[in-house]
Amino acid sequence: MSWSNVFYIDPSWAAMLDGHGVGTLSSLLNWEEGILVERANGSEVWRVSITDSAGVERVLYLKKYFVHNFKRLRSEFLKGAFFGRSKAKREFDNLERLRGFEIDVTVPVAFGEERSLGKLKRCFLMTEEVPESRNLDEVLMKDLPAMPAGLAKSTRQSLIFRLAEATRKMHRNGFVHRGFFFRNILISGNKFNRIFVFDAPRGRKWPGWLLGRKPEKDLATIDAAATVFFRRTERLRFYLKYHEIERLTRDHKLTIARILKRAEPLRARQLRRLGI
Repeated sequence: MSWSNVFYIDPSWAAMLDGHGVGTLSSLLNWEEGILVERANGSEVWRVSITDSAGVERVLYLKKYFVHNFKRLRSEFLKGAFFGRSKAKREFDNLERLRGFEIDVTVPVAFGEERSLGKLKRCFLMTEEVPESRNLDEVLMKDLPAMPAGLAKSTRQSLIFRLAEATRKMHRNGFVHRGFFFRNILISGNKFNRIFVFDAPRGRKWPGWLLGRKPEKDLATIDAAATVFFRRTERLRFYLKYHEIERLTRDHKLTIARILKRAEPLRARQLRRLGI
């Protein structure tokens, strides 16, 4: 439990942010320059840009979280409002952990917590933008339909394999994302050949003996909207690649049945979000 403010900036960014006048906790929490990307209950996301010493524009995302009422305080009581790490700190730690697993992520630049007598008031996380990237759901809905059929098919196969590799690497290291939807996966590169993971404040690393079936939650969230964009054989190919196997065993078939059962209640909501 922290009773005082917490503030951290990656040393490689400290001088640049300070030179832009946002090198302190309060200045970053109050920074409203740039584009407001999203505002939801208790949070904001800003897209901001600064120029480095070489005159190159660097784009950052600033996510702010507010504990502004009793309901929010109660729901976050054991999640950083009084005890434990704040949402910003959890996501910062999880992104660093995923980097340690050699998984591409949105690189964390800074985070901070503003507290009063131990109670969390505001916190933030700043990450660097992944150049020329789009959310996976945008790629599937907008980019692939515009491609020639052959190219779209090969691109889908590439996405399946790379997503399976990243998911396998994450789970084999005992980490479960717990929000592994298409919207929280970025695709970068002219050939959509790099996958980046982000938005992981709920993620957690488990020791092997406690991991159990927890990865099935991530597999279910991925599959929730996959029925619209991928054929059944392609979804099966993802599962085979994820497990690095060529044929399903009886246990694998039982696992798939559980995953599909968990994905079903998520599917309608995810498709509504995509306007489908």
